[in-house]
Amino acid sequence: MGVQGFQDYIEKHCPSAVVPVELQKLARGSLVGGGRQRPPQTPLRLLIDAENCLHRLYGGFYTDWVSGGQWNHMLGYLAALAKACFNGNIELFVFFNGALEKARLHEWVKRQGNERQTAQQIVSHVQNKGTPPPKVWFLPPVCMAHCIRLALIRFHIKVAQSIEDHHQEVIAFCREKGFHGLVAYDSDYALCNIPYYFSAHALKLSRNGKSLTTSQYLMHEVAKQLDLNPSRFPIFAALLGNHVLPDEDLASFHWSLLGPEHPLASLKRTLRA
Repeated sequence: MGVQGFQDYIEKHCPSAVVPVELQKLARGSLVGGGRQRPPQTPLRLLIDAENCLHRLYGGFYTDWVSGGQWNHMLGYLAALAKACFNGNIELFVFFNGALEKARLHEWVKRQGNERQTAQQIVSHVQNKGTPPPKVWFLPPVCMAHCIRLALIRFHIKVAQSIEDHHQEVIAFCREKGFHGLVAYDSDYALCNIPYYFSAHALKLSRNGKSLTTSQYLMHEVAKQLDLNPSRFPIFAALLGNHVLPDEDLASFHWSLLGPEHPLASLKRTLRA
């Protein structure tokens, strides 16, 4: 699956490690269980990786995005989000991707190819059926990240932008500035020992604007299910395959791990022949 498939693996195969949380309730109590402690009256400080969260910051999978998005709808949602955080003793900081990561260029090319295919499916669906496409085909309108950044500044939510390596800068910023948790959806973050790691995809503001919920990933539960010490996560990530050591280069190693009882064992023998 490569390291990028690890996040989906957690969602599908580690149900005990994905627990729903209401952020306002978390903000009212002190953080425990391996996370940063904080005085009772101080805000719950959360860093959001906008790269994984554009659709949630836009307000969800509304059909408006198909025709380029709606500025007023987005403003209304972000205003409600800012108010809910202010009233709930939550301080948000949103980090945008501005890095040109040459080492990850092959990942970018693969992602662009997938998005192009999705765009073709969207156009075909609209032309043939005349209805909004499925929400799983969501593609952010052009310049959505820039528009969201401007809107967040308007509502006094702090923003920043990476320059060289997005993942490293987000992780370093989270640790150096003392954030209590990270809201994202990326295997790189799941494997880097963030004290409190929340799902950007599950981030949801209730219709009345009073409840902000998401899912929390309990990485110690994931480690337990994998029978792996959490300190070994970096080695585990390297052996899965990543942008430095692609999983294609690790194929022979991965095949060597299959025992004779594995469902793919017969395919393994065929390939060797």
